[in-house]
Amino acid sequence: MQCLLTRICLAVTLGCMTSMNMLGLMASEPEVTTSVVVYSGKAAELKWIGKPWASIEDPKGSTSALLASGQNRWLLSRSGIGAGDFQIRVRLQLAKLDGTAAAFDFGSSRFGLDGKAGLLFVEGPLFRNQPAATLKIADLVQPGAPFLLEVIRKDEQTRFLINGQSVYTLDGWKGSVGRVGLRPWRNEMAVFDFSIKGNLYELPAPPEPLFPSGFAGGTEGYHTFRIPSLTTTRSGTLLALCEGRKNSTGDSGDIDLVMKRSTDGGKTWSQPVVLWDNGENTCGNPCLVVDQTTGELLLLATWNLGDDHESEIIAQTSRDTRRVYVLRSKDDGLTWSQPVEITKDVKQPDWTWYATGPGGGIQIQQGSHAGRLVIPCDHIEARTKKYYSHVIYSDDHGQTWKLGGSTPAAGVNECEVVELTGGKLLLNMRNASASRQRQTSMSEDGGLTWSELKSDAALIEPVCQAAILRASWPARSEPGWILFSNPASTTSRTNLTVRGSRDDGQTWPVSKVLYTGPAAYSDLALLPDGKVGCLFEAGEANYAESIVFVTFGLDELTT
Repeated sequence: MQCLLTRICLAVTLGCMTSMNMLGLMASEPEVTTSVVVYSGKAAELKWIGKPWASIEDPKGSTSALLASGQNRWLLSRSGIGAGDFQIRVRLQLAKLDGTAAAFDFGSSRFGLDGKAGLLFVEGPLFRNQPAATLKIADLVQPGAPFLLEVIRKDEQTRFLINGQSVYTLDGWKGSVGRVGLRPWRNEMAVFDFSIKGNLYELPAPPEPLFPSGFAGGTEGYHTFRIPSLTTTRSGTLLALCEGRKNSTGDSGDIDLVMKRSTDGGKTWSQPVVLWDNGENTCGNPCLVVDQTTGELLLLATWNLGDDHESEIIAQTSRDTRRVYVLRSKDDGLTWSQPVEITKDVKQPDWTWYATGPGGGIQIQQGSHAGRLVIPCDHIEARTKKYYSHVIYSDDHGQTWKLGGSTPAAGVNECEVVELTGGKLLLNMRNASASRQRQTSMSEDGGLTWSELKSDAALIEPVCQAAILRASWPARSEPGWILFSNPASTTSRTNLTVRGSRDDGQTWPVSKVLYTGPAAYSDLALLPDGKVGCLFEAGEANYAESIVFVTFGLDELTT
């Protein structure tokens, strides 16, 4: 096969980007530029995540490549691809064809080259509700032999080609692509040439990690940090919690609950402290609430055996089930009680999967239920296997917990709750439907019953957790603030955005983008100085690379 990039007439010098004004383009058309990521096996405009790829060359020096094997190693473009037409060309080879999940990545979506049963595969938000790939990779390429992968978008139709043969088509995708790259996963992958052409732009670096995942270079003892929870205590101490996943990025296995504290509004942080480590089992889904009356902290969380996977728990083939616990702190998070199980009080017998939050709960401030602690949760019914959101609550400062109401319709799960004026509650929920809009429900009885679900067209999502916060109450002639944070995209977990409402969540006219790259779960907290803190997952190739903390003022939200 002819060498790819040596046959492309580019007016570029290696390591640089050039622009080409195409004859007849309107001034409003995006500028077309080309970036050479890998040239004849040599690194050019690229970035590594995980261990760098090795540079190899045959004894005669006629062929060179960048080589990598194993999981959590990415070779990425340094530039992002914006809206409009684009062309990606990669010459590469795979050492084996054995269901290894080697793939080409588009942020949190991917086009897989070597899936189960030897099939090509697609996964992630971009391909949700799209047909599966049906061709076998072995019918297209041979192990150990170079092949050409092309991804071409023209007039909102994206085609995937292998050695010139169209193998998959995606219609209607016209938005920004972001960073693209390759991962060998359980394969060995060699990349000879790699270029991207289109409306390219410079990608920002993510904020400084607060919890850096080990697979991306972190040294705090955990392979991956995920699932953030952020709270300001009554005395102004800031607590950042998350899951510390010992051995992988996965949702099961050996997972601990980990915390850092800050007494200066997030300027400096303590070393990580393990709050709950139950051996090789899964301790997760932190959902923290502050009792403003007593000052006590209550941490709701879930547990399951480390070798019980979610699918097994749902199918009722697991050895145990999903259980619910509460931990307490009376000294601003310096020390914590042992976990106390409350499963029998808050989980129906015919529920299988169960999750608290994640993120934060609330204490109702107004109305007849003032003082009630409310924790957002979700569950799956055993018979129907459908997801629902629900809440649990306590009227005695967390001494006992009761099951509140569930949503009247299915298809929603991870959620957070916020108090509206007059003591009403608004439940904001992750939505698995094709609408890519958050679902909401109202309660006028402290969470015992919930109204019919409604879509909020202003709050788009890629099917992901989100956070919602009452930042201020109406005062005199000033309306209050409610804030919402999530990856504001319908196709990928990117573009972490905070939106603001001054009419109890009816409209969201102002916003601020905190990070345009890969980002997912988040949580919000009001800081002692009046600013707002956001704790969220972020990375360059993958949102699981770190959990970061940023602050902003309400005056920074703009139309």
